[in-house]
Amino acid sequence: MDLSAFPYLQGNYAPIDEERDFDESQLRVEGEIPKKLLGAFMRDGANVAYQPNHYVYPLDGDGMVHGVYFKDGHVEYKNRWVQTSHLMTERKFDHTIYGSVGKLLEVPQEVIDAGGEPNPIRNTANTNVIYHGEKLLALWEGGFPHLLNNDLSTVGLYDYDGALKPGDALTAHPKICPITGDLVSCSQRWDSPNYWVRVFDAKGRHKQVMEVELPRKGIIHDLQITANYVVIFYAPTYHSVEKAMKGEDPFVWEPELGTKIIAIPRDGSGENIVFETESFFSWHFCNGFESGGKIVLDYVWINSIPFTQSQGTGVEKQPRRMYRMTLDMVTRQVTNEQFSDVFCEFSRIDERLMGKDYRYGFAACSNREWGDAHGYNCTGSFDFQTGETVLWEYGEKANAGEPVHVPNPDSDKEEDGWLMCFVDNPGEGPFLSILSAGNVTDGPVAKVHIPGRVPNGFHANWMQNLTL
Repeated sequence: MDLSAFPYLQGNYAPIDEERDFDESQLRVEGEIPKKLLGAFMRDGANVAYQPNHYVYPLDGDGMVHGVYFKDGHVEYKNRWVQTSHLMTERKFDHTIYGSVGKLLEVPQEVIDAGGEPNPIRNTANTNVIYHGEKLLALWEGGFPHLLNNDLSTVGLYDYDGALKPGDALTAHPKICPITGDLVSCSQRWDSPNYWVRVFDAKGRHKQVMEVELPRKGIIHDLQITANYVVIFYAPTYHSVEKAMKGEDPFVWEPELGTKIIAIPRDGSGENIVFETESFFSWHFCNGFESGGKIVLDYVWINSIPFTQSQGTGVEKQPRRMYRMTLDMVTRQVTNEQFSDVFCEFSRIDERLMGKDYRYGFAACSNREWGDAHGYNCTGSFDFQTGETVLWEYGEKANAGEPVHVPNPDSDKEEDGWLMCFVDNPGEGPFLSILSAGNVTDGPVAKVHIPGRVPNGFHANWMQNLTL
């Protein structure tokens, strides 16, 4: 492949071309792995297998999951492509067939006649990997999830026993209620502007759906739960499949419309509550909770749509900051204040406090200027009690991924857990970093060095008790 034209396929954004298995004899552990860890750290990401026709922002690569498995202080590593029908069709023909969400390609008739995937919209399965109801799923918000085995081999598309119908797309950003174990998710469709909140019980059974009518199909990447509500940001940003098929810029940003915040009752009763504010965009919530008749939302704020069809605009590198928003349920007033001036993304918390009042948020952060492509070289801790933000820098030119909070099974305190993320630091190589959640500035308590590059990716999770 010639990837020279694409900044987001350079350096540690570049793909790798092999699946690997490393046992403990091949992994070098620096420091001491907490022996209480039993489970797996997994991260999904974009990893192009064939020459892309278009690649402005790292959204379109084929999904690849990287996993590090822990048991009794021992570790193993695996990485596998998610074997989607789109990837398997390109493998069969041994060349690029499908385009990107920014520039779609018509599927040749000979591919369809030969039994290849006919849908021009590639299900990349590259955005997130979760473990819920004893099922391991690779997610992409434009299509069905893919069911995986514990060893990362692909079982196939998963429709929740028929709950998802053809054309439904399940979000890559569900939230798990720490009280009920419910997975609160949503589905959107390419052929409808509406938004459907979906709830699956702790065993993964579909139990509830709530439709939210919207005037236009918005780009809604994340959702947040509180005790009584599901909250979404409906920013004035839209995607047109028709324009993408014509090669035109399919992304629309209309800031004069403002951003709407929609609070949807979790029990399905009552009216949705809509708040309006000045336009902004956000990929990710950190957490949200209810207090004194108000909803408090912590999230990563971006001024406007951070992607486009054209290369070299720089919109993807615009500032991203941790914000705190308060919604007054009585007066319908919105306050929206910057919490930190640190460049950050991929915000996470101790998931046991999802939807509850909490103290610490964590995120991938940057304290440097980047060139053609942006990235993150730090893990940050945001203390919402003291207002303090602290960073651990892995190196000026390091690439650090989303930090996942792994709870200490013997403690209910946020600060007693650990933070895990993949890091690549020139001169040191790739490793899994394990930080103390309460002492980020002390640096990693352990590093699991991996003898082979782990490219930058998207979302990660800790899979408690999942083993090989």
